[in-house]
Amino acid sequence: MEKLAYLLWDDRTESTDAAADAFRDRLIAALPGSLDAAGAIQVKIVVTDSDVAAGAGLHMGALAPHALVTFWLECCQDRAEAEAALASVCDRMAGYLVVESHPLRAPTPEGGIGCRMPGFSLVGCIEPADGVAQQEFVTTWERVHRDVAIETQSTFSYVRNEVVRPLTEGAPDWRGIVEEGFPLEALSDSRAFYDAVGDEEKYQANLERMIDSCRAFLSLEKVDSHPMSEYRFF
Repeated sequence: MEKLAYLLWDDRTESTDAAADAFRDRLIAALPGSLDAAGAIQVKIVVTDSDVAAGAGLHMGALAPHALVTFWLECCQDRAEAEAALASVCDRMAGYLVVESHPLRAPTPEGGIGCRMPGFSLVGCIEPADGVAQQEFVTTWERVHRDVAIETQSTFSYVRNEVVRPLTEGAPDWRGIVEEGFPLEALSDSRAFYDAVGDEEKYQANLERMIDSCRAFLSLEKVDSHPMSEYRFF
């Protein structure tokens, strides 16, 4: 089995909550069935919508994908039908073959298949800092930064997708796609984000430690990171 991850863009004429929700509804209505028919399993749709509008201050990056869709196939070479299904509901996409790991796993709530997951998912597309080789990038991400992220933030889930190679022409040169689950309060409260409500000293320490850890291996200037609502179909 191989995991595929696709960033999707909707070239909407208006950047409104209504437009975002319409795109979300289109994905949820069309993709679970069509991807299932294409042989995909464990379909997940993560999309920016009105439920995360309070997190406007968390958006980073110029490329700004509107959604992330992930799933597993027996063989990525047999992805044509799945990609056709994705292309039918978006204007642009960038696909990647990835290796998935779960430093923190949040199970799907009972009865929650196809429903919005609690909190929100911060989807971050990352690449190495200048001068950092791929092996150093991956090693630091796995052995150092994972623990820093978990210890300094209010994260309750963490999915790490290491990019093996792009699958679509012109895909941005991202080397990792991160999915981190946060409580809704963290959308607009940075102290809730850094697990330091009511403790200014802890907040400043966690913030500094997290930024230092990021700068040690990834390019902060090239991060594309966006709050999204997560829907699982497994």
